[in-house]
Amino acid sequence: MRKVMTFAALCALSGALHAQTDPAPAPAKPIKEKKICRQEDVTGSIMMARTCHTKEEWAQIDAENARNAQRVLGRDNRAGSPATHQ
Repeated sequence: MRKVMTFAALCALSGALHAQTDPAPAPAKPIKEKKICRQEDVTGSIMMARTCHTKEEWAQIDAENARNAQRVLGRDNRAGSPATHQ
C-alpha cells in the first residue's frame, strides 16, 4: 500500500513539474508584407530592370516622383519659361 501511495504522489508531482516546464506559446509571426514588382527602363540597356517594394514603399516613391515632376514642370522652373523673358 505504501508503494502505491508513493507512486501516486510521484505521478502527481511529475504532472505538476511537467506543467511548469512547458514553454510558453510562441509569439505569432509578424505578417510579411507582399512585394509589388515593376519593370523599369534602364538607361543604356535594352533590358528592363525589375524593382520590388511594398505597397507603402511604392506610395512614397510615387509621391516623391510626383513632387519632383511638379517642381521641374511647375512654377519652380522659371529659368526656361517664356514669361520671365518679357
